[in-house]
Amino acid sequence: MDTSRSRQTGAGEESPRLFGMRSPNFLVLIAGVVVILFGYVLLDRGSVVAAPVLLVAGYVVLIPVGLLLGFRERGGERGERHEGE
Repeated sequence: MDTSRSRQTGAGEESPRLFGMRSPNFLVLIAGVVVILFGYVLLDRGSVVAAPVLLVAGYVVLIPVGLLLGFRERGGERGERHEGE
């Protein structure tokens, strides 16, 4: 029910934010950190395939997605508002 409320109030514009990010951002960032740490653990154990793949996935995919996730949604909302005015 909270998701429907956030959609009705402008897709979460009134939801609490920390550093301009919402909870999906933090979930993706936490997943990225976990993947990176697991990659380093595998690297320490001698993995030459899985560790680099996990490290690249964490650093190149998950962390940037976690940082940029909200900007894409907010940019689309702004465009829709200008078109409706």
